[in-house]
Amino acid sequence: MRPPLDRRDVCYIAMVLVVSSIVGMASEQSPYPLRTDLMYAVEGNAVTVFQPDPSLLLTALFVIVYLLVYPALLLATYISLKHRHGRTRALDYVTTYTTVLVVSMPFFYFVPVGVTGYYLDGVEPVLYESTGPIQTVMKNVDTLEKAFPSLHAGLAGTAALYAPSGYKRLSWAATGAILAATVYLGVHWLTDLVVGLALAYGCYLATPTIRAFLERVEPRPEPVTVTDD
Repeated sequence: MRPPLDRRDVCYIAMVLVVSSIVGMASEQSPYPLRTDLMYAVEGNAVTVFQPDPSLLLTALFVIVYLLVYPALLLATYISLKHRHGRTRALDYVTTYTTVLVVSMPFFYFVPVGVTGYYLDGVEPVLYESTGPIQTVMKNVDTLEKAFPSLHAGLAGTAALYAPSGYKRLSWAATGAILAATVYLGVHWLTDLVVGLALAYGCYLATPTIRAFLERVEPRPEPVTVTDD
């Protein structure tokens, strides 16, 4: 039985993880001040309605969605695409995914925006303060300053756009749960989610052009001429 991922797949995934790490550092290295005030000017405290009264059960549920369902959706989409439609379609997904990351990086660097839980009255940063050992992990890996646009929305939306037939509804349902988790847990603004989804769709439409360009510029091996001695 063939494994779901071979060496080439691991290389593609490793490349995406490297790009993701570089993008994640953009807000850490940014010399620009936080522009969370601009986000508040755009939408005010509308996001507070999604966290009426945090409960332990609901917090635990949304932490699972945020930390486990989200990466599972991203990886499962790649595996299902490869096995149902071939590696080419899976590479389209990787291209869109990477493009979403790259396009997001200038926003994180030039206009960093803080998470809602540490800015809005009425929204508690439950992902960072109320989840025991997860609190330490999140504060070590999350800069708290790259809310806009939401990569959880952009990348989950990308997975839903590419989901094979038969999995579309499930994928969009998972994406909806992920979006709900980000606002409930005190992470994202509503604008973050809208722009993240729009970014996913724009990169999805641009992927055929990007793939065609990469194929044109990719160096090709020189033909080998066989001669008789």
